[in-house]
Amino acid sequence: MRICPKCRNTVADEVQTCPADGRRTVTREVLDAAGNDPLLGATLDERYTIVGRLGAGGMGTVYRAEQAPLAREVALKVLRRELGRDPDTVARFTREAKLLSQLKHPNTVTILDFGQSPEGLLYLAMELLEGEMLSSRMRDMGTLAVDDAVRVACGVLRSLDEAHARGIIHRDLKPDNIFLARVHGRPDDDVIVKVVDFGIAKIRDGEHSPGLDPVATQEGTVFGTPRYMSPEQAQGKSLDGRSDLYAVGVLLFHMLTGQAPFTDDDAVIVMAHHIKTVPPRVREMAPGPNIPASLEALVARALDKSADERPQTAQLFLSELEALAPEIEAARARSILAAEATTILSVNPPARRAWIGVALGAAAAIAAVAVGLSLLRPPSHETAGAGAPPGVQALSSPVVPPLASAPIASGDTVAALSNPPAATPDPAPGAAVEPGEEGDLQNRRRVVVRRRPAQVTAPTPAPAPSAPTPTPRHRTTQPYQTFEGM
Repeated sequence: MRICPKCRNTVADEVQTCPADGRRTVTREVLDAAGNDPLLGATLDERYTIVGRLGAGGMGTVYRAEQAPLAREVALKVLRRELGRDPDTVARFTREAKLLSQLKHPNTVTILDFGQSPEGLLYLAMELLEGEMLSSRMRDMGTLAVDDAVRVACGVLRSLDEAHARGIIHRDLKPDNIFLARVHGRPDDDVIVKVVDFGIAKIRDGEHSPGLDPVATQEGTVFGTPRYMSPEQAQGKSLDGRSDLYAVGVLLFHMLTGQAPFTDDDAVIVMAHHIKTVPPRVREMAPGPNIPASLEALVARALDKSADERPQTAQLFLSELEALAPEIEAARARSILAAEATTILSVNPPARRAWIGVALGAAAAIAAVAVGLSLLRPPSHETAGAGAPPGVQALSSPVVPPLASAPIASGDTVAALSNPPAATPDPAPGAAVEPGEEGDLQNRRRVVVRRRPAQVTAPTPAPAPSAPTPTPRHRTTQPYQTFEGM
């Protein structure tokens, strides 16, 4: 059954229009979700029939509407009724809506239409997005993965780059104004970042806002949200695009740590912190191996009190973030390998401990590759044999490239083991012995790098043998920079 939102008459499912008053009928679920909204089911400006309520904010309410005669679904933002009664506000809304409709970047929500209804209601018709707000994602997950947080910030910066070039400042960037839109035919986690609600944007070269009233800047009003507000915005100063870049820094901090740099129930206290208090460092709030120091430093720069010390444009900020991708990937790899090594150790500490060295060595190799060092071409069979230090037999079929970017210190001991037999000969006096492998690990090849006690001196190289002698297993304490295979 369907219900008329105005007269509450119930009709059959196939009846889309109430026969009594002509309102669009809705389901019980839609009616309850709208909370008896008086516009539900109504037709605005004879073009937009409101069929559902999507959300509400300080400027107005967003509805799902059907545009006639195209029968196209749109997101219709209807501003608060009192805003349509002020001629200056109406003029500013019209001027800004014309500019916003020119923004075409894929990371910016598209403005399709705008106007004022005969009843005086100001509205914006926008593309209808399916997905979720960033605020919902953060409530569910607490923090975002580092690469996901950076991906969101990059999408926001691409949107801002176009807007700032046209003299438009957003002024209210926050998780509620960033939408993670799903795309038909793509996986649910493959989303497009969309910046929404440029409706309170100011024109950079136009009129400047007067000094802010701290009481009027409570969350959700036209002057922005204190938790994400730049110091200059909190002081009522003239703004440029660098104010939005400060908000992007706050967003990054929030996504990485699970909370904004400054929080308090009193908006005035939060604004005072933005003006005077040095924010905490990201890795102080979220310690761990997965946040590179370079990313922490970039967020700190974006949160500088002086706009001159921040990245100066959205494009420069974006370029710096994109350049950190290899370091972020390396940090993620180290974090994963460290977690796996901890799990292995907890399952069988005596038999699995040696694999921690393998995991850490692999993480170092991934880190070296990720930061941009080129892979060294594996040496040929002849080069490998000729370049081996005294007493070490190089393998002719290397499994991994030489780790020249991660040199082994002179106090390290390197053991190259390959297919150990079931019974091994007794070690030489004083030689280090690794614990045996068990189960399916018995026939695996491995490389173990261990720190040798500092007081051990380097042995004198043995004289060259008169004839080559095969050495199926060996151990050496000779320090060297690269080794082949495992």
